[in-house]
Amino acid sequence: DLMSQIIGLGGFSGSGKSSSLQYLNPKETFIISCTPKQLSIPGFRKNYKKLTQDKDKNYVGNWYFSNEFAKVMNIMNVVNVKMPEIKVLVIDDSNYLLSQEVMSRSAEKGYDKHIDFAKHYYDLIMKAMTLREDLIVVFISHIVNDGNDYDPKYKLFTTGKMLDRSVNIDGLFNYLLYAEKIVNDEEVDYKFRTRSLGPDTCRSTAGCFPDLYVEPNMKMVIDTINKFEYGE
Repeated sequence: DLMSQIIGLGGFSGSGKSSSLQYLNPKETFIISCTPKQLSIPGFRKNYKKLTQDKDKNYVGNWYFSNEFAKVMNIMNVVNVKMPEIKVLVIDDSNYLLSQEVMSRSAEKGYDKHIDFAKHYYDLIMKAMTLREDLIVVFISHIVNDGNDYDPKYKLFTTGKMLDRSVNIDGLFNYLLYAEKIVNDEEVDYKFRTRSLGPDTCRSTAGCFPDLYVEPNMKMVIDTINKFEYGE
């Protein structure tokens, strides 16, 4: 049985991650924001309405804010089962799920909580791989330099070494693109990188993206992956 596909998008702040969502069809897209800020895409307030239930208990709306794992899992289930029209589920700023949990449990001592953090993030990503076949789940996250300026090692943001020892989050993705702001002389260009340059976890299935850099357009990325995976 084929299951849902997950796509990771990593990048620093202001690298064009969220703005790539403007090309998606809002009628087929649901966005879970892990921070309360509005997305910086044209027509966001018009096209993305907060999730509510009508008097017949039907779900209406395609945007939801939560930074708690349990609630995000719950909304994922709602979209999977009750909203068949949704084809793309975006979890934006997913690293804030970890940050929130770290803050809320900062008084706890010991190693166990780090195993919990890892497990919750791992479970969420694994769950996202077991939804209906026609659903794509996009995780958008900040990246960090886990090395130093001379010997950089870029990866998705986690709560640190203890979590990374428990689970390799980046390794769960077949597709993990990096959003990059490329500055040449006076020109600033925004691109998605499709494969690794060495000291990073950027990747995609070999043969899917012929070019190292593609336009920062999430619809195009999803269409390219679908075409590659289904051979259309």
